[in-house]
Amino acid sequence: MKRFNLQTSKRPRARRPRGLSLLELLLALMITVMVAAAIAGMLGAVSSGVGARRDSRALMVLGDAAEARLSAYIAPSRCLLNADNAHVVLWFNDSRESQTIHATEVRWFAYNAGANTIDVSYVRFPSEWSQAAKDLEDKELPVTSDWNAVLANYQANGWTSTQSLIDTIQSLIIRTDAPAAVDSRHITFEIEFESEIGPATVTVAGTIRQHEAPAS
Repeated sequence: MKRFNLQTSKRPRARRPRGLSLLELLLALMITVMVAAAIAGMLGAVSSGVGARRDSRALMVLGDAAEARLSAYIAPSRCLLNADNAHVVLWFNDSRESQTIHATEVRWFAYNAGANTIDVSYVRFPSEWSQAAKDLEDKELPVTSDWNAVLANYQANGWTSTQSLIDTIQSLIIRTDAPAAVDSRHITFEIEFESEIGPATVTVAGTIRQHEAPAS
């Protein structure tokens, strides 16, 4: 009579590995797409934030440079002679110690819309001239002079020099703290710069430290 090993006959068979169903595969793909979209959105936000901070820093650098360059002329000046949204004229110093304005003591600032710059001009005679010849052409000017005409006259003779102070400017608004230019001590420039994120406005200001109007 044969005997059967019941323990052996009841041993469970090893299960075969089951593949993913179509529903599970679609669900996994959807989760992967959602995670990828979330990561892409996060990276885009980080990139945008970094770019905005970089543009803000660049704009601050432009503003600081503009203020430093303008203040270098405004702070030590004697007084403001004229100001509008395209021009600023300063009595920069009294180098001849006469209490009156001479042409070489004036600084003209102009917004050059074609070049998008603020330029400064001043009278500069040829270096080969004698001091007597320079003094002869360094005219004494009344405070009520047409300053643009004065500059144009010296430019026509080739006796001026012009330098660009600030560039990448789109527009400019100039304000003073007094109705009459000669009484003003504080000058504010609202400068619209061109940047990677579009036009951006920076306000810079300069103050005449020791205001002194000319005698005439």
